[in-house]
Amino acid sequence: MQKKVLIPVLIFLGILILGGAFFWQRSLVKSPLTEKKVFRVGLLQMAPIVSQNMDGFKAGMVELGYKEGDNIEYIYRDAQGDLEKLKVFAKELVELKPDMIFVNTSPATLAIKESTKESNIPVVFSMVADPIGAGVVKGVASSENNLTGTSCAYIEIAPKRIEILKEADPTIKKVLVLYRAEDKSAGPCTDKIVAKGKELGLDIIPFKIAKKEDIENKLKDLKSGEVDAVMDPGDSMVSAAMDVIAKYSKEKKFVYMALSKGEVDAGATLGYAVDYFDLGKQTSLIANQILSGIKPQDIPFEQPRRWFFAVNQKMAKEIGITIPQDVVEKADYVVR
Repeated sequence: MQKKVLIPVLIFLGILILGGAFFWQRSLVKSPLTEKKVFRVGLLQMAPIVSQNMDGFKAGMVELGYKEGDNIEYIYRDAQGDLEKLKVFAKELVELKPDMIFVNTSPATLAIKESTKESNIPVVFSMVADPIGAGVVKGVASSENNLTGTSCAYIEIAPKRIEILKEADPTIKKVLVLYRAEDKSAGPCTDKIVAKGKELGLDIIPFKIAKKEDIENKLKDLKSGEVDAVMDPGDSMVSAAMDVIAKYSKEKKFVYMALSKGEVDAGATLGYAVDYFDLGKQTSLIANQILSGIKPQDIPFEQPRRWFFAVNQKMAKEIGITIPQDVVEKADYVVR
Protein backbone atom coordinates (compact mmCIF):
# COMPACT_ATOMS: atom_id res chain seq x y z
CA MET A 1 0.00 0.00 0.00
CA GLN A 2 2.82 2.37 0.90
CA LYS A 3 4.53 1.69 -2.45
CA LYS A 4 1.31 2.52 -4.33
CA VAL A 5 1.14 5.88 -2.60
CA LEU A 6 4.87 6.58 -2.89
CA ILE A 7 5.15 6.11 -6.68
CA PRO A 8 2.53 8.79 -7.62
CA VAL A 9 4.11 11.17 -5.11
CA LEU A 10 7.56 10.69 -6.63
CA ILE A 11 6.17 11.20 -10.15
CA PHE A 12 4.41 14.39 -9.03
CA LEU A 13 7.60 15.73 -7.43
CA GLY A 14 9.57 14.92 -10.59
CA ILE A 15 7.09 16.86 -12.72
CA LEU A 16 7.32 19.82 -10.35
CA ILE A 17 11.13 19.84 -10.53
CA LEU A 18 11.26 19.53 -14.33
CA GLY A 19 8.50 22.08 -14.78
CA GLY A 20 10.23 24.50 -12.45
CA ALA A 21 13.50 24.16 -14.36
CA PHE A 22 11.70 24.77 -17.67
CA PHE A 23 9.92 27.92 -16.48
CA TRP A 24 13.12 29.18 -14.85
CA GLN A 25 14.93 28.84 -18.18
CA ARG A 26 12.09 30.55 -20.08
CA SER A 27 12.06 33.40 -17.59
CA LEU A 28 15.67 34.16 -18.48
CA VAL A 29 14.81 34.82 -22.12
CA LYS A 30 13.68 38.39 -21.47
CA SER A 31 14.89 38.94 -17.92
CA PRO A 32 17.42 41.82 -17.77
CA LEU A 33 20.88 41.09 -16.45
CA THR A 34 21.25 41.42 -12.67
CA GLU A 35 24.73 39.98 -12.10
CA LYS A 36 27.50 42.61 -11.89
CA LYS A 37 30.25 41.13 -14.04
CA VAL A 38 32.11 42.21 -17.18
CA PHE A 39 31.41 39.62 -19.88
CA ARG A 40 33.84 39.26 -22.79
CA VAL A 41 32.01 38.34 -25.99
CA GLY A 42 33.66 37.57 -29.33
CA LEU A 43 31.92 38.78 -32.50
CA LEU A 44 32.71 37.22 -35.88
CA GLN A 45 31.07 37.81 -39.24
CA MET A 46 31.82 36.82 -42.82
CA ALA A 47 31.31 40.25 -44.44
CA PRO A 48 30.01 43.77 -43.68
CA ILE A 49 26.74 43.11 -45.53
CA VAL A 50 25.44 41.27 -42.45
CA SER A 51 26.41 44.10 -40.08
CA GLN A 52 22.73 44.89 -39.51
CA ASN A 53 22.42 41.47 -37.91
CA MET A 54 25.37 42.25 -35.63
CA ASP A 55 23.87 45.67 -34.85
CA GLY A 56 20.56 44.05 -33.94
CA PHE A 57 22.32 41.61 -31.62
CA LYS A 58 24.12 44.41 -29.79
CA ALA A 59 20.92 46.50 -29.58
CA GLY A 60 19.10 43.54 -28.08
CA MET A 61 21.88 43.05 -25.56
CA VAL A 62 21.56 46.70 -24.49
CA GLU A 63 17.83 46.20 -23.91
CA LEU A 64 18.68 43.22 -21.72
CA GLY A 65 21.05 45.29 -19.57
CA TYR A 66 24.41 44.59 -21.23
CA LYS A 67 26.16 47.94 -21.76
CA GLU A 68 29.42 48.10 -23.67
CA GLY A 69 32.17 49.64 -21.56
CA ASP A 70 30.27 48.81 -18.38
CA ASN A 71 29.41 45.13 -18.04
CA ILE A 72 30.22 43.75 -21.50
CA GLU A 73 33.27 43.91 -23.76
CA TYR A 74 33.10 42.98 -27.45
CA ILE A 75 36.03 41.56 -29.42
CA TYR A 76 35.12 42.12 -33.08
CA ARG A 77 36.39 40.49 -36.27
CA ASP A 78 35.08 40.84 -39.87
CA ALA A 79 36.57 38.64 -42.59
CA GLN A 80 35.47 40.98 -45.42
CA GLY A 81 34.33 37.98 -47.49
CA ASP A 82 37.74 36.25 -47.26
CA LEU A 83 37.40 32.57 -46.27
CA GLU A 84 41.04 32.17 -45.25
CA LYS A 85 40.91 35.29 -43.10
CA LEU A 86 37.73 33.89 -41.54
CA LYS A 87 39.54 30.79 -40.29
CA VAL A 88 42.37 32.91 -38.86
CA PHE A 89 39.93 35.19 -37.02
CA ALA A 90 38.00 32.22 -35.64
CA LYS A 91 41.19 30.81 -34.09
CA GLU A 92 42.16 34.25 -32.75
CA LEU A 93 38.85 34.68 -30.95
CA VAL A 94 39.02 31.23 -29.37
CA GLU A 95 42.57 31.85 -28.16
CA LEU A 96 41.32 35.00 -26.38
CA LYS A 97 38.96 32.76 -24.34
CA PRO A 98 35.82 34.95 -24.26
CA ASP A 99 32.76 34.03 -22.19
CA MET A 100 30.77 33.52 -25.39
CA ILE A 101 31.08 34.02 -29.16
CA PHE A 102 28.37 35.48 -31.40
CA VAL A 103 28.82 34.57 -35.07
CA ASN A 104 26.71 35.01 -38.21
CA THR A 105 26.44 33.21 -41.57
CA SER A 106 27.09 29.52 -42.22
CA PRO A 107 30.78 29.82 -43.24
CA ALA A 108 31.68 31.83 -40.15
CA THR A 109 29.69 29.52 -37.86
CA LEU A 110 31.38 26.42 -39.26
CA ALA A 111 34.79 28.09 -38.80
CA ILE A 112 33.97 28.84 -35.15
CA LYS A 113 32.60 25.35 -34.60
CA GLU A 114 35.89 23.89 -35.82
CA SER A 115 37.95 26.27 -33.68
CA THR A 116 35.96 25.65 -30.48
CA LYS A 117 35.73 21.84 -30.70
CA GLU A 118 38.48 21.46 -28.10
CA SER A 119 37.05 24.14 -25.78
CA ASN A 120 33.86 24.74 -23.83
CA ILE A 121 33.27 28.26 -25.15
CA PRO A 122 29.54 28.67 -25.86
CA VAL A 123 28.65 29.88 -29.35
CA VAL A 124 25.48 31.69 -30.42
CA PHE A 125 25.00 31.73 -34.18
CA SER A 126 22.69 33.69 -36.48
CA MET A 127 22.02 33.84 -40.23
CA VAL A 128 22.57 30.09 -40.73
CA ALA A 129 20.24 28.80 -43.44
CA ASP A 130 20.06 25.16 -42.34
CA PRO A 131 21.75 24.52 -38.96
CA ILE A 132 21.11 20.76 -39.11
CA GLY A 133 21.90 20.24 -42.80
CA ALA A 134 25.08 22.32 -42.50
CA GLY A 135 26.26 20.18 -39.60
CA VAL A 136 26.21 23.04 -37.11
CA VAL A 137 23.86 21.25 -34.70
CA LYS A 138 22.56 17.68 -34.33
CA GLY A 139 18.86 18.52 -33.97
CA VAL A 140 16.23 21.11 -33.13
CA ALA A 141 15.65 20.17 -29.50
CA SER A 142 19.36 19.89 -28.68
CA SER A 143 22.49 20.79 -30.60
CA GLU A 144 24.44 18.18 -28.57
CA ASN A 145 27.38 20.57 -28.68
CA ASN A 146 28.42 24.09 -27.67
CA LEU A 147 26.31 25.91 -30.29
CA THR A 148 22.77 27.26 -30.57
CA GLY A 149 21.15 30.28 -32.18
CA THR A 150 18.86 31.37 -35.00
CA SER A 151 18.33 30.26 -38.59
CA CYS A 152 17.76 32.67 -41.49
CA ALA A 153 15.63 30.05 -43.33
CA TYR A 154 17.07 30.99 -46.76
CA ILE A 155 16.37 27.54 -48.18
CA GLU A 156 12.69 27.67 -47.21
CA ILE A 157 12.17 31.11 -48.77
CA ALA A 158 14.17 30.51 -51.98
CA PRO A 159 11.04 29.62 -54.04
CA LYS A 160 9.26 32.73 -52.72
CA ARG A 161 12.17 34.93 -53.79
CA ILE A 162 12.03 33.73 -57.41
CA GLU A 163 8.27 34.31 -57.39
CA ILE A 164 8.81 37.90 -56.22
CA LEU A 165 11.40 38.41 -58.95
CA LYS A 166 8.93 37.26 -61.59
CA GLU A 167 6.15 39.46 -60.14
CA ALA A 168 8.41 42.51 -60.14
CA ASP A 169 9.36 42.02 -63.80
CA PRO A 170 7.06 39.61 -65.70
CA THR A 171 9.27 39.94 -68.81
CA ILE A 172 12.15 38.11 -67.14
CA LYS A 173 13.10 34.81 -68.84
CA LYS A 174 16.76 34.09 -68.04
CA VAL A 175 18.14 34.28 -64.48
CA LEU A 176 21.82 33.86 -63.58
CA VAL A 177 22.41 32.46 -60.07
CA LEU A 178 25.91 32.93 -58.64
CA TYR A 179 26.86 30.46 -55.91
CA ARG A 180 29.55 28.34 -54.29
CA ALA A 181 28.64 24.66 -54.47
CA GLU A 182 30.35 23.93 -51.14
CA ASP A 183 28.40 26.66 -49.35
CA LYS A 184 25.91 24.99 -47.00
CA SER A 185 23.33 27.69 -47.74
CA ALA A 186 23.86 28.65 -51.39
CA GLY A 187 23.91 25.12 -52.84
CA PRO A 188 20.52 23.99 -51.47
CA CYS A 189 19.01 27.44 -52.16
CA THR A 190 20.12 27.24 -55.79
CA ASP A 191 18.51 23.81 -56.15
CA LYS A 192 15.22 25.25 -54.86
CA ILE A 193 15.47 28.24 -57.22
CA VAL A 194 16.10 25.98 -60.21
CA ALA A 195 13.07 23.82 -59.35
CA LYS A 196 10.74 26.79 -58.82
CA GLY A 197 12.08 28.52 -61.92
CA LYS A 198 11.02 25.58 -64.06
CA GLU A 199 7.50 25.83 -62.65
CA LEU A 200 7.41 29.50 -63.59
CA GLY A 201 8.79 28.90 -67.09
CA LEU A 202 12.13 30.56 -66.34
CA ASP A 203 15.55 29.53 -67.59
CA ILE A 204 17.68 29.38 -64.44
CA ILE A 205 21.43 29.44 -65.14
CA PRO A 206 23.45 28.29 -62.08
CA PHE A 207 27.07 29.47 -62.16
CA LYS A 208 29.62 28.14 -59.68
CA ILE A 209 32.21 30.47 -58.21
CA ALA A 210 35.22 29.77 -56.01
CA LYS A 211 36.37 33.31 -55.17
CA LYS A 212 35.02 36.86 -55.35
CA GLU A 213 36.98 37.59 -58.53
CA ASP A 214 34.94 34.93 -60.36
CA ILE A 215 31.85 37.10 -59.93
CA GLU A 216 33.27 40.14 -61.70
CA ASN A 217 34.84 38.02 -64.43
CA LYS A 218 31.50 36.37 -65.20
CA LEU A 219 29.48 39.61 -65.18
CA LYS A 220 32.07 41.49 -67.22
CA ASP A 221 31.82 38.88 -69.98
CA LEU A 222 28.01 38.90 -70.17
CA LYS A 223 26.70 39.87 -73.59
CA SER A 224 23.72 42.19 -74.00
CA GLY A 225 20.49 40.27 -73.34
CA GLU A 226 22.33 37.12 -72.22
CA VAL A 227 20.51 37.26 -68.88
CA ASP A 228 17.56 39.31 -67.63
CA ALA A 229 18.38 39.02 -63.93
CA VAL A 230 21.17 38.01 -61.56
CA MET A 231 20.30 36.45 -58.23
CA ASP A 232 22.17 36.01 -54.97
CA PRO A 233 20.76 32.72 -53.61
CA GLY A 234 22.01 33.39 -50.07
CA ASP A 235 25.76 33.02 -50.50
CA SER A 236 27.74 35.30 -48.17
CA MET A 237 30.58 35.62 -50.70
CA VAL A 238 28.12 36.79 -53.37
CA SER A 239 26.52 39.20 -50.90
CA ALA A 240 29.98 40.59 -50.12
CA ALA A 241 30.35 41.46 -53.83
CA MET A 242 27.15 43.55 -53.90
CA ASP A 243 28.91 46.68 -55.19
CA VAL A 244 30.34 44.76 -58.14
CA ILE A 245 26.98 43.18 -59.02
CA ALA A 246 25.19 46.53 -58.70
CA LYS A 247 27.73 48.15 -61.03
CA TYR A 248 27.16 45.57 -63.76
CA SER A 249 23.39 45.58 -63.17
CA LYS A 250 23.38 49.27 -64.12
CA GLU A 251 25.83 48.80 -67.00
CA LYS A 252 24.33 45.64 -68.53
CA LYS A 253 20.69 46.44 -67.64
CA PHE A 254 19.72 43.34 -65.66
CA VAL A 255 17.61 43.05 -62.51
CA TYR A 256 19.66 42.32 -59.39
CA MET A 257 17.70 40.19 -56.89
CA ALA A 258 19.43 40.32 -53.50
CA LEU A 259 18.48 39.68 -49.89
CA SER A 260 18.90 42.67 -47.61
CA LYS A 261 18.17 46.36 -47.26
CA GLY A 262 21.93 46.98 -47.39
CA GLU A 263 22.21 45.37 -50.82
CA VAL A 264 19.24 47.35 -52.10
CA ASP A 265 20.85 50.54 -50.80
CA ALA A 266 24.00 49.50 -52.69
CA GLY A 267 22.08 49.18 -55.97
CA ALA A 268 20.19 45.87 -55.98
CA THR A 269 16.77 46.17 -57.60
CA LEU A 270 15.01 43.89 -55.11
CA GLY A 271 15.69 42.33 -51.73
CA TYR A 272 13.66 39.75 -49.84
CA ALA A 273 14.84 37.79 -46.81
CA VAL A 274 14.81 37.70 -43.05
CA ASP A 275 14.98 41.06 -41.26
CA TYR A 276 18.71 41.01 -40.37
CA PHE A 277 18.39 43.50 -37.49
CA ASP A 278 15.39 41.79 -35.90
CA LEU A 279 17.04 38.37 -36.16
CA GLY A 280 20.03 39.80 -34.31
CA LYS A 281 17.74 41.01 -31.51
CA GLN A 282 16.03 37.62 -31.42
CA THR A 283 19.45 35.97 -31.04
CA SER A 284 20.36 38.26 -28.14
CA LEU A 285 17.56 36.63 -26.12
CA ILE A 286 19.32 33.28 -26.56
CA ALA A 287 22.68 34.82 -25.63
CA ASN A 288 21.14 36.17 -22.44
CA GLN A 289 20.16 32.66 -21.39
CA ILE A 290 23.70 31.40 -22.00
CA LEU A 291 25.33 34.23 -20.04
CA SER A 292 22.85 33.44 -17.26
CA GLY A 293 24.21 29.91 -17.00
CA ILE A 294 22.18 27.74 -19.39
CA LYS A 295 24.17 25.43 -21.69
CA PRO A 296 23.79 25.89 -25.48
CA GLN A 297 22.78 22.25 -25.96
CA ASP A 298 19.77 22.86 -23.68
CA ILE A 299 18.45 25.74 -25.84
CA PRO A 300 16.71 24.83 -29.16
CA PHE A 301 17.74 26.93 -32.16
CA GLU A 302 14.98 29.20 -33.50
CA GLN A 303 13.47 30.17 -36.86
CA PRO A 304 13.09 33.87 -37.84
CA ARG A 305 10.11 35.85 -36.58
CA ARG A 306 10.14 38.65 -39.20
CA TRP A 307 10.78 39.07 -42.95
CA PHE A 308 11.85 42.13 -44.94
CA PHE A 309 11.07 43.17 -48.54
CA ALA A 310 12.91 46.09 -50.17
CA VAL A 311 12.52 47.70 -53.62
CA ASN A 312 14.89 50.08 -55.41
CA GLN A 313 12.68 52.03 -57.81
CA LYS A 314 15.54 54.35 -58.71
CA MET A 315 17.64 51.45 -59.99
CA ALA A 316 14.62 49.90 -61.72
CA LYS A 317 14.22 53.08 -63.79
CA GLU A 318 17.93 53.16 -64.61
CA ILE A 319 17.87 49.61 -66.01
CA GLY A 320 14.62 50.28 -67.87
CA ILE A 321 11.93 48.33 -66.00
CA THR A 322 8.76 49.43 -64.25
CA ILE A 323 7.92 47.51 -61.09
CA PRO A 324 4.13 47.07 -60.72
CA GLN A 325 2.61 49.34 -58.09
CA ASP A 326 1.04 46.45 -56.18
CA VAL A 327 4.53 44.95 -55.74
CA VAL A 328 5.97 48.28 -54.54
CA GLU A 329 3.14 48.63 -52.04
CA LYS A 330 4.15 45.32 -50.41
CA ALA A 331 7.65 46.64 -49.67
CA ASP A 332 8.85 47.50 -46.18
CA TYR A 333 11.49 49.78 -47.66
CA VAL A 334 11.60 51.68 -50.99
CA VAL A 335 14.47 53.59 -52.60
CA ARG A 336 12.91 56.25 -54.83
